[in-house]
Parts: sequence; structure tokens; C-alpha cells
Amino acid sequence: MLAAIWKGESMTTSGMMVGILFVYMIMTGFIGLRGRKYVKTFKDSITAGGQSSLLLLTGSAVGMQIGSGFVIGGAEYGALYGLGGAWYGLGCGLSFIAAGMIVTKFIYRHGYVSLSDYFKERYGGYSSRLIYSTVTPLSCIALFAGQLLAGKAVFYSAGLNGNMGVIVTAAASFCYAAVSGYWGALVASFLQSSVIFVGMMAALFLMVSGNGVSFLQSGLPESCFSMFPYDGETFVMNTVPTIAAVFVSQGLFQRCASAKNERAAVYGNLFGGILLLPVAFVPVLLGMYGRCLYPGKNGDEVFMLLILEKLPSLAGAILLAAIICAVMSACNSIFACVSTNIVHDIYRGMIKPDAGEKECRQLMFIVNALVCIFSVVLALSMNNIIELLALSYTFISAGCLPAFAGGVFWKKGNSRGAVASAVLGIGFVLLNGLGIAELPYGSVFPLLPSAIGYVVVSLMTQNKKQG
Repeated sequence: MLAAIWKGESMTTSGMMVGILFVYMIMTGFIGLRGRKYVKTFKDSITAGGQSSLLLLTGSAVGMQIGSGFVIGGAEYGALYGLGGAWYGLGCGLSFIAAGMIVTKFIYRHGYVSLSDYFKERYGGYSSRLIYSTVTPLSCIALFAGQLLAGKAVFYSAGLNGNMGVIVTAAASFCYAAVSGYWGALVASFLQSSVIFVGMMAALFLMVSGNGVSFLQSGLPESCFSMFPYDGETFVMNTVPTIAAVFVSQGLFQRCASAKNERAAVYGNLFGGILLLPVAFVPVLLGMYGRCLYPGKNGDEVFMLLILEKLPSLAGAILLAAIICAVMSACNSIFACVSTNIVHDIYRGMIKPDAGEKECRQLMFIVNALVCIFSVVLALSMNNIIELLALSYTFISAGCLPAFAGGVFWKKGNSRGAVASAVLGIGFVLLNGLGIAELPYGSVFPLLPSAIGYVVVSLMTQNKKQG
């Protein structure tokens, strides 16, 4: 009986995926319930009660990337570009390495839960903090939508309605977030990323043992074996926004705030990034094999076809369900990020400092519901996972990175400069994104006017009162 199920003789892969997904959700629900022991206050719900170990932070750093753009987007880019499609995944790994080496110790030692905490200490007033706490939720909505596109791809390829995949993934993520809190998101992310990694390695082993490298060489053009098969702007889009955004990402601040100690905060990000570097080539190679096997298919289809047609049915169903669950875990972390910005930074930090625990939890529920709705609408209107994720990273880095870096390394920077920097950076992102102005290297160009605005306005307002 088990052998029949493994070969898919008694049930379709999509049917098994739905069943396994249901089991996964029950298991992660138990994980979430266990995590409630770390949640005594609202702050505990967004920092895991400061109980995250080095192993948990390393695994969750990998899991934050491995469910959506890294896997499905990486396979799609592997089919389109070949080995050069790995640069997005490599950028993800390099971003965590950079964060671990440069800023995590600073964040942990100061006890910051969000970038707004730093802006409050460095600049004072409300203006710069409010901009950050507004920019980040908007960026997170784009990031959330990018995760939902992975759910759409999985459902569609399994013979189910793709748009229903977006809605089901969002709804399940919302429910899980209501139960688990941040600790549950970290643990689930760690476990599911492990399953995905094993599944991808198994798929790659089957491809290599069955066809060999010569199959790729005979079926792909020479450009697919170059690490730079496209123009400079595409290369920059795949790498720089991810690395730039990590320094001001809410996820980084919360992982540091959740760490048991400084060592876990620093090395959790550093080791996670190191692990991602070699893994970045796995989905890309699968995409390349898929292009050879299915030459008439689009890049976004070949990864799913490999899983559905070349892996044993049960193994394929487990891998697909794990990807959906990893997406849900990443979405849960995004919920925690937005709740931190809206409830911790704005409501408690600026509007009502004495807000009670029940009041904060109710507001967090409402915020999560709104994020879920807006993200579903965005995901239903877009198709490219990596482009959507790059937009999210560009938005947050252009709005916040110059003000953060300038505040740390330049004593003359002030809150007026921070506000000008954010307005200019976000403005140029919107001009480029809406097609009003075609900017060269649009994924990073907005950082330039943002940085210039910070310096110029800070120098011009040295004697004026901070706001």
C-alpha cells in the first residue's frame, strides 16, 4: 500500500499535496500553541520572548528566503538565464552575511525592536519615525504578495486554481499568525526549509544521475553557463536591492531582538547567509534541467513540472506542501513586522503609550487582516516573484537606508535630513515604478537622491530645531 502511494497509483499528486498540507498545518498549529508559552505580553509576541537560539535563528534566516523567490523564482531564472539566475539567491545569502558582520551586534546591544526605535533615539520627534513606520508596512505588503505568488504557482502546477492558491495561502497564514506568534514562525520556518532543502537535493540527484551534465551542455546555449548572461542593470536588480534592504529590514531587527544572546544574533544571520550561498545554485540547476526536458514551457513552469513528473508522487507532494507551508511561515514573520511598525512604533510609540495588552492584540488582529487583503489584491495583479520582491527591497532601502547609515556614521545628520531623504527616495521609486520616469538602474538609483537629500538638507538645517 505504501509503495503504491509512493508511486502515485492510488492518489494524484495534487490530492496528496492537499492531504499533506492539511497534516502540515495541524503540526505547525501545535508548534504555534507551544510557542504561546513565550508570549506573555504584546512585545513577546513580536520578539519570541527573547528565546531564539543560534540554531533557530540560522534556520529561520534560511527559511525566510527559501520558500518563494529563492526556490521558485530561482528555478524560473535558471530556466531563463542559466547559472546567472543564481544571483538573486546569492544576493540573499550575501545580505545576511553583510548584516551579521556589520549591524547585528549594534542592533542587539542597543535593544532595538525596530528601526523606529533607533530613529527615536538618534533623531527624536515623530516625523522620521512615522515615515519609516509607514514605508515598512507598504514594503511588507509587496513582500507578502511575492510570497503568495509562490502559493499561486504551486496550486496552478498541481492542477488546482492558481488564484485560489493565493487566497488559501493568505487565509492560512492569517490564521496561523493569530495562533503562533513570532516564535512559532521561526520554528516552522526552520523545519519547513529543511524539508524543502532535502526535497530539492533529491530532485537534483535524480536529474544528475539520470541525465548527467552532458545533457545540459547539449540542450542549452553557451550563455547559460556564464555567471553574467545579462546586462548590468539586470545583475544589479537581482543582487543590490536585497543586500541594501537587509540593513533596514524589520525582519532583521526582530530576529536580533528575539535572540537569546549576542552570539545567536550575530552568528544566526552570518551562518544563515553562508548556508544560502551554495544552496542558491540548486533551484537554478533544476530550472536548467527543466528547460532541457521541457523546451516549450515557460521558465515559471519547469520547476513544478520536474517535481510533478520526475519525483515519486509522494515525494513531490511533500515538497510542494512544504513550499506552501514555508510561504505561510514567511508570511507570519511579515505579519509580525507590520504589527511592530503599526502597534509598537506608531500606536504605542506615538499615539497612546499606555495602551493595554488586550487593546494592542486587537489592533494587531485588525492590522494583519488589512495586510492580508491588500497583499492578495497585489498578488492577483502581478506574476513575477523576483521583480515584486525587488520592488519591496528597493522601496524600503531608498526610504530608510541613507537616514540609518547617515545617523550612525555622520554626526551632522538630523531629522529634517532624514525626512527629506525618505521623501526623495520613495518619490523616485514611485516615479520609476509607475513609468512616469525611466530611471537607469531603477532598482538602486533612488538611493542616490535619497542620500543627497539627507546630506544637503542636514547641512542646511544645522541650526534649526529638530522635528
